[in-house]
Amino acid sequence: MKELLAAPKLENFKNGEFSKYVRTLLELSNEQNLDAMELTSYKNTLVSEYDAFKTVYKKNRGSILTPELAMMDQYRDNGLKLVQRGVKLIADFAKDEKDSKQANMLYKVFSKHGYKIYDMAYNQQGGIMDEIIEEIEETPELRTAIEELNQRKYFDEMKQAHLNFDTVYKSRIKEQQQEQSDLSITELRKTTTKALRELLDWVFIRAKTKGITQFETYIGNLNALTEQYNLSIERRLSNKSDITQELDDDFDPSQGE
Repeated sequence: MKELLAAPKLENFKNGEFSKYVRTLLELSNEQNLDAMELTSYKNTLVSEYDAFKTVYKKNRGSILTPELAMMDQYRDNGLKLVQRGVKLIADFAKDEKDSKQANMLYKVFSKHGYKIYDMAYNQQGGIMDEIIEEIEETPELRTAIEELNQRKYFDEMKQAHLNFDTVYKSRIKEQQQEQSDLSITELRKTTTKALRELLDWVFIRAKTKGITQFETYIGNLNALTEQYNLSIERRLSNKSDITQELDDDFDPSQGE
């Protein structure tokens, strides 16, 4: 196959690289008249195997972070910033000394946990916000400060945004645990690889037996794709690449769709 069809070095592909490679190969295949090439059945087998692989891969890599959860996290962060920065502004610039003292007292409840709580990991931020809300609600002086500084509305918005996020986040964790498949991602990749190699083998065989002209564009596109990935993998393995993003680590929510 070497002189006609480039062979992908699949054994060196990370799962994310493998998934994106197969997805793109199928997209290129769909641009061709595979019926005329007598390759449709092999492509369909690959689609079936890849769908099974992709389903488990998505569950393993991306089932926690969803658009809904990301939006709720943003609302939670905004609520936190609004209260924390609001009381800091009052503490720094209020003319009334009482207002300034109350605001400083409130601000210390936040700042003792750090100045960028909103940048922390989900679990860590959630635990800290639980502590902040509990301390303010259970301390009479802090409750009074919230009221007298007219921060009750924004404190309640922050509290509700935190509760909404926490509810959905815990639900997603339970859902992920329930969805864990008995099928191994390793086994699914093996069956997908087998189907992929079979398709490529038959592209080679058909091109040899039916004539290269009909397959020239298809093979050219496949070779360009494979060579691009092989080169990228070689650079990664030799540590000569400036690319810092690992396709296996940064999951694309639209993977394969």
